[in-house]
Amino acid sequence: MSQLILKRFHCVTETDEVGADSPYFLTFVGDIVNGKTSLRLTRQGNWHNEVDQGEIWQVNATVADGFDFKPARTLVLCAMVEEDEGLDISGNEIESMQAAMAQRLNQYRATGANVIKPIITNGMAQLLRSLVLMSTLSSAGARDDIVGVKALSLNGGSGEQALVSLVGDGGHYRVRYAVA
Repeated sequence: MSQLILKRFHCVTETDEVGADSPYFLTFVGDIVNGKTSLRLTRQGNWHNEVDQGEIWQVNATVADGFDFKPARTLVLCAMVEEDEGLDISGNEIESMQAAMAQRLNQYRATGANVIKPIITNGMAQLLRSLVLMSTLSSAGARDDIVGVKALSLNGGSGEQALVSLVGDGGHYRVRYAVA
């Protein structure tokens, strides 16, 4: 079994927010064969109002462990959110989101699905986007903005994986993961 590491991100274009960005990432991993899931929020204090256009930030944080990361059976989704006046997503909300994502993955499994297909990827990405949106709406103050939710294209091996390009809220970010 392997680990998934959020290696780095590149702020190609800042979002429409005033001043520098304050990004955070949600990484969902699901195994269609055994139903195992993980959802991890990654946020570092030194990113708060410090991420400017053109900058590349090293992260090197393990976001999932104990998966085989085979493209046919493992789904990885990356969501990026721009924090406004404070983190809108609590630990309890992360647990609820993971439970909802696991339930949906298991619904696909119950139909006999044992391979990740576009219909599963798209359905899971839409669910994650709606769950993040619901969590940001429940906050007081300015609502955090979803920049994007996309699937990571796994290459089936270890090392760096394909770039995830997220565009939204006026911003453009490229995110790099690696399997170790």
